[in-house]
Amino acid sequence: MKKVLFIIAMAVSMTQMNAQTEGGKYLDPDSKFKNRPFVFSNRGETEAIMKLNEAYNKIDFKTCMSFCADKVTFTDFEGNKEVLTGKDWEGFFAGFKSLDWKIIGIVPIRIKDTDPSSGVIVVATETRVGKDGTVWKKELTEMFMFDLNMKINSITQYAQAIK
Repeated sequence: MKKVLFIIAMAVSMTQMNAQTEGGKYLDPDSKFKNRPFVFSNRGETEAIMKLNEAYNKIDFKTCMSFCADKVTFTDFEGNKEVLTGKDWEGFFAGFKSLDWKIIGIVPIRIKDTDPSSGVIVVATETRVGKDGTVWKKELTEMFMFDLNMKINSITQYAQAIK
């Protein structure tokens, strides 16, 4: 009898266990997607960021560009917004002796029931050593947005200095 009750209790508890597949809420009042939850995305964003990370740390401009759209809207941690092209990225990389972007976590997300454009939230630390010897070291939280062709078309960056 105890075995039967145990099995029934297990079956009931298992039917009530649900893996959470959505959460949060998109709240932009002007968006047609207002009040929709976020879901994990799985179009290969995590793998793309990992490959981007490897190329970035090697200062491999061409491979980094292969993950980006022709124009990328970039908002830096000070709120400066600009549209970057391949030539702009090439100039950025040219100024560094070394780059060390250490990713701590990657969360790929999209708004539920929308087209498959998606984003990833990346938490990392980064150290940049300029050719002039200057050192830039920050903790970063960045949002990379992917278009329908799986190319990064937007990057928004938040940072704090590491002491």
